[in-house]
Amino acid sequence: MIIVTSEQMRSLDQLTIEETGIPGIVLMENAGIHLYNFLEAEFEDLAGKRISIICGKGNNGGDGMVLARQLTIRGYFPEVILLAETSAVTGDAETNLRILENMDVTLVEVTSEEEWFETAEILEENDIVVDAILGTGIDKPLEGLYATVVGDLNALDCYILSVDIPSGIFSDRVSASPLAVEADATVTFTAPKIAHILGRQAACLGELSIVPIGTPDEMLLELEAAGEAPMVLTEDFLSMLPVERSASSYKGSYGHVGIIAGSRGKSGAASLGSTAALRAGSGLVTTFLPEGIQDRVACAIPEIMTEGFPETETGSFSLGAADPAALLAASKDAIGIGPGLTTHAETSEVVYELLRRIKIPAVIDADALNAIAQDTSLLQRENKPPLVLTPHPGEFSRLSGLDRAVILEDPLATAKSFAEKFQVWLVLKDFRTVIASPDGSLWVSPFGNPGMATAGMGDVLTGILTSIMGQYSAAGLLETSRGITEALCLGVGLHGIAGDIASLETGLESLTAGDVIEALPAAYEYLEDTDWA
Repeated sequence: MIIVTSEQMRSLDQLTIEETGIPGIVLMENAGIHLYNFLEAEFEDLAGKRISIICGKGNNGGDGMVLARQLTIRGYFPEVILLAETSAVTGDAETNLRILENMDVTLVEVTSEEEWFETAEILEENDIVVDAILGTGIDKPLEGLYATVVGDLNALDCYILSVDIPSGIFSDRVSASPLAVEADATVTFTAPKIAHILGRQAACLGELSIVPIGTPDEMLLELEAAGEAPMVLTEDFLSMLPVERSASSYKGSYGHVGIIAGSRGKSGAASLGSTAALRAGSGLVTTFLPEGIQDRVACAIPEIMTEGFPETETGSFSLGAADPAALLAASKDAIGIGPGLTTHAETSEVVYELLRRIKIPAVIDADALNAIAQDTSLLQRENKPPLVLTPHPGEFSRLSGLDRAVILEDPLATAKSFAEKFQVWLVLKDFRTVIASPDGSLWVSPFGNPGMATAGMGDVLTGILTSIMGQYSAAGLLETSRGITEALCLGVGLHGIAGDIASLETGLESLTAGDVIEALPAAYEYLEDTDWA
């Protein structure tokens, strides 16, 4: 499923009109019918509900007018409040307005805050209010009448349905707008917009539904194929990605991965990453550790193999670990490096040496990222293996040199630019995780929850991604950029789905990284039960 900008959506609508012959008014009709169907499914006793539809003068308002007609012809009697003079309504919206006038639908014209104050009292008795005020085209904060209306809507104690996007939200931006309708549900058309998936006002959307109104699937596929739109991870897509388990397979069939992690006081990072790699499906896991914590980790996870390496006086990898670690890593299908390493100068040198010498896929996180931030030329060597960097916004700021606010404002563009420049895969961890490939393609995960903002979650993700990369490598599926990207999509998706499943048991406040690991079997089962065929 692609994510589109408001301009791309306008282009899709226009292409639909020009190439299929479906008139714009039919697209509006389809939108209004879907809005009616949504309300009918949401409320068993819709006939007993008092409904008001607040319409703007544009196409968003036109969608609301179609909904009003659909309700009226079925014996429901909504009130329509138009926030404009009727003479200001044009195009397809005007056609639907004239139909409503001929049907004697209650229509209240509101053109000032004073008129609104007289009307707003009626809404306090409503069961349902439909926000059909503004669509995806706004790019500045609400003011005047619109701001007053939205503020009053948010004070109501009733169900609010927003058409396409809650009025006030900036469709093409991630950053929050100052004021927007706080809806219980949003019905959008054809494809989600940036704010639907990545926006920081997710609570304003309520339940998001995406419905088709006539744009052919081929047009969306063309956008996808051209790499002109980010993709959203879906359950049906992820369900096709796990490596098939053959009855004749053995543990080597599913990859032997290495986890290079840990230091004195941070053995937990190594344990979490290693356990996650096992739970995610690796056949074999070897954990590379400073020798001082080897026994502790080995005893904690009997299923893994461990190797101890020379350590510094502070208990992190010393420079003497570089040669043996590089030699051992060469025999693995993939490695994960970074959790709990510390930023000790010698340990950073070990990271540099490994990156210069390894020839296998590598997932790089935490302190390994901090080391690379000091010398990003390490990412530009010729004939490097697939490198996957997994920063949060702060780490990405250090890597890219961009201000954190710039990254948060446009994670898609900043991640895409970095991945293309350095020819690496970037997994940018945030409210919504972005996967950027060196070929310019972008994927966004809608999975995960606020409870996952806690210690060790990144270590778990490193283990999962390393595991999936190892499984794909052993199966010969990492030979193309697409294969690597799909492995990362599966890993990121599993991590988020497991977090969502675990939170149902623990609640958000008590969710831990270990809970996510324990939920990985349920996450796989969830994908297996998804019927994508």
